Amino acid sequence: MYQPERFSQLRWLQTFTGIAALLGATILIGAGIVGSNGSVNGWVIVAGGFGWLLAISWMTVSSLLLRIEGHMARQLGELRDVAHTLTRQGEFLESIAENTRISDAAKSLAHRNQEIEALRNAIREDIRLEHWEAALTLIDEMERRFGYKQEAGRIREELDEGRRATIEKKLAEAIALIESHFHAYDWPRAQHEIERLRHALPEDARVLALQDRLKALQAQHKQALKAQWEEAVRRNDTDHAIDVLKELDQYLSTAEAHSLQASARNVFKEKLLQLGVQFRFAVNEKRWHDALSTGLELVRDFPNARMANEVREVLDTLRERARAATETAATADRH
Repeated sequence: MYQPERFSQLRWLQTFTGIAALLGATILIGAGIVGSNGSVNGWVIVAGGFGWLLAISWMTVSSLLLRIEGHMARQLGELRDVAHTLTRQGEFLESIAENTRISDAAKSLAHRNQEIEALRNAIREDIRLEHWEAALTLIDEMERRFGYKQEAGRIREELDEGRRATIEKKLAEAIALIESHFHAYDWPRAQHEIERLRHALPEDARVLALQDRLKALQAQHKQALKAQWEEAVRRNDTDHAIDVLKELDQYLSTAEAHSLQASARNVFKEKLLQLGVQFRFAVNEKRWHDALSTGLELVRDFPNARMANEVREVLDTLRERARAATETAATADRH
């Protein structure tokens, strides 16, 4: 920093020489005034005035120079202080920058931890929802972006195990459903479920075996129905024979159906005769409700028979008499 006292001797010398010059110039002017030689006195007075001018100029210029030097010294000191301050601030800023870099690294590490944890949660959610492909994509991202190779491999194993367990569970449920269709002889639904499984698991041996099982059960049920048909025909159980024949019809080939035509014709003739007898007995005994019910069954099951045409002509009369019988019975109950 600038210190003014270091110029004190120079300032004293400048003041002393200035005062001495002024005194000398003043003496010359005085000598010129009181002197007897006019021309010489004039020059003495001029020399004294010039000395005054030089002394004043000297004092003014030297003082100005000292002020300028002092001002420059102060500015230099201030610049040194500023440089020192800037140096200290630079060191401080460098320390702050270093701390900031450390803080950014810590933030980056914390952010990385948050990202990997969010990625883990997303993978778990996809596995829970059975979004296998999405989960595999996220696992690949974990390995590629974050370098968690071992963890990614472990999660892949968990995913494969979960997927296998889920597939096994759904397959067991589907097979149980198909078995229920087998037991109910609902072959179309069983076939539909088998096709769905074959589309999902085309190489699974258990699925492929279901189609063979379906065919075997159909053949077995067909043979059972044929045995029931033959037994019903043998026992003249017309109603049961007809019921069996209706179910058996969906399994018969053209040749098999042709071979059963004769026995089926006899069964239907027998059924037609039975309905005719039941109808006549009901009419004769005036059991109009029974007669109407039997007549409707005869028309429905044998629409082209001559007996059906005869019954069709009297259906309106039967309905009227059945209604009248109902009203009469209701009146009798009230009394």
